[in-house]
Amino acid sequence: MRRKLGKVLFDCASRGGDLSQVKRLLLVRWDAKIGDSIVSSFFFRELRRARPDIQIDVITAPHLAALYRDHFGVDHVYCCKKRPSYAALKKLAAETGPVDLVIHLGKQLKMKDIYFLRCLGADNVMGMDDELDVVNIKLGHATKGRHFSEKFAYALELLGVTAPDCQYIIPEDSERRQFIKHAWPVEPVVALNPYGSGSSRCLNFNSVSMLVEQIGKYKPAWKVCLMSTPDTKVEVEKWCHELGAERVFTVKFSETIQDAIEIARLSDAVISVDTAIVHIASGLNKPLLAIYNYDEENFSEWHPNSNRTISMFSSLRNGIQNVNQLEEKILESMVEKLFL
Repeated sequence: MRRKLGKVLFDCASRGGDLSQVKRLLLVRWDAKIGDSIVSSFFFRELRRARPDIQIDVITAPHLAALYRDHFGVDHVYCCKKRPSYAALKKLAAETGPVDLVIHLGKQLKMKDIYFLRCLGADNVMGMDDELDVVNIKLGHATKGRHFSEKFAYALELLGVTAPDCQYIIPEDSERRQFIKHAWPVEPVVALNPYGSGSSRCLNFNSVSMLVEQIGKYKPAWKVCLMSTPDTKVEVEKWCHELGAERVFTVKFSETIQDAIEIARLSDAVISVDTAIVHIASGLNKPLLAIYNYDEENFSEWHPNSNRTISMFSSLRNGIQNVNQLEEKILESMVEKLFL
């Protein structure tokens, strides 16, 4: 109902204009998702290479500002907190000022998104939500079923960038990596990330134990690094103790996504559920086993974008999706393929 009201109140057609004349572009990325940011990272490098005349600005969450500013090389970052008020959005639009092109690739924009686009009043709005009049450059049908990196590549083509290099930009922190090395074994390491967004995308102890057993079967000399977040650190340390410290360890002082990136960089292979680590490992070109719940649309748009990846899907049981619903024989065959 809010969306319908938003369309009635705020959805006005954009004026349109020649994209070859765009001098200032604003990308709306306030979803605060690190994996999505990694997947679109090449967009900035390739646009800068082909169109150095364009000023590239981004709206994102505060914790991602440094990523866009220091690693992706955008000109200016505007920060927006989660769930901003209408007054805050109006203020943000005024702070942003006039732009020639706004890119907002949300698949179905909400009332506040539509309001913000109305406040910006840009000549051109590029987006996935083909139903909106304000979106005059419609990518929804044109890129349906494509990986999200391909959607950004398509946007680059519309801006005159031919044959873009879609290799992801993965931030690097050599000082942090050296620090992590102090806790790193001399043996080869498989990084195992059990945690995704929501309980249905998180591996439980039994699934982790099964994976550790299979890894030991094919690579008995390798170590397993269980990746954690500050919220899961205590649980992971307990799992390491139960699984055997001689085989399984965790980097206890890992606190940030950059720590996770450096752990993946140091590892010889990665196993992860559907989350940012999948895209980070893909960008690092690591051998990767990615474990997904079966969702054809989600997988087509967010699958690992690397030819060194093996993907497997959990089983659907009683109409319920859960990443722990893994067939042991299939899992064993996938782990074997990972190490071939």
